Amino acid sequence: MNRTIILITCLAALAAPGCTHLQLKRSTALTQRSMSDLRFKHMLDNLAMMVRNPAGVPNPVVISGGVVQVSDNGGGTGNITDIFPFGLFTAGRTVSEQWSLSPLQNSEKLALMRCAFQVLLNSNLQYEDSCQQRLREALGEEDLCVAIPRGWFHVGCKRDVPRDARYCGNYDETYVWVMDDGLDGFAHFYMTMMRLYQLELEKKTATVTRTYEGGPEEGALSQTVVQTVEELPLSNEPTPSKAAGEFPVTGQGLQFIPTVR
Repeated sequence: MNRTIILITCLAALAAPGCTHLQLKRSTALTQRSMSDLRFKHMLDNLAMMVRNPAGVPNPVVISGGVVQVSDNGGGTGNITDIFPFGLFTAGRTVSEQWSLSPLQNSEKLALMRCAFQVLLNSNLQYEDSCQQRLREALGEEDLCVAIPRGWFHVGCKRDVPRDARYCGNYDETYVWVMDDGLDGFAHFYMTMMRLYQLELEKKTATVTRTYEGGPEEGALSQTVVQTVEELPLSNEPTPSKAAGEFPVTGQGLQFIPTVR
C-alpha cells in the first residue's frame, strides 16, 4: 500500500501545474528576450549586404507571431514488485518555441527601404529616381538626418569585430557591428525602417457600387449593379456608358445583381 501511495505521489508531482507553469515562464522569458536579438541581427545582415553592394535590394522580414508551449506527461504501468518497487514509470516533457516571420512583398516599400539604406551609406544611387524625395514624402517631410542618422555602425572583416560588440551582422565576408555608443542611432534607424515596412502608402480604399442600365446582353436585364474596391480619392466624373458586352473587368468584388423586368 505504501508503494502504491509513493507511485501516485510521484505521478501527481510530475503532473502538477506549478512545475509546468515555471518552465513555461522560463521559456517565455527566454523567447521574448530573443526577439530584439533576431530583429537587430536581421537588420544588420541587410545592412552588410547593402555595404557590399548598394545597388542590391534588402530582404526585410518582421516577426508576426510566436508560440511557446510546454507539455508534461507521465504514466506508470506494470505491477509493483520487489524488483520494481515503483512499477514501470515513464515521464516526458515537450517544449516548443518558435517565431513566425513575414517577408515583405510590396515592391514600393522595398524601393523605399532600399533608398533608406543608400542614404545611410551616402551612396551616389540615392540621387537617382527621386529617391530622397519619395523617402521624405513617405516619412512625412521628416528630416532625413534625424530619421536616418549616420556614424553608428562599423564595417570590417570577421577578425575586426570586437568581442564587446553589442550587435553584429554579416553578408559573406562583410561584417557590420554596433557598439554601445551607437545603439541610439541604430534604434532610430531601425524604427524608421519599421515605419516604412508598415507604411500604407496613402492608399485607402472604399467599396463603390455603380448601376448600369441594361446588361451584358441588351434586353436581358433592366439594370446591372457592379461593386468594386477602389483607391481613394474617387473620381467625381460619371462612369461613361458602355455598349452591350463592354462592361469593364473589375477583378475581385465583381457582382452582377440582375433585376428582372
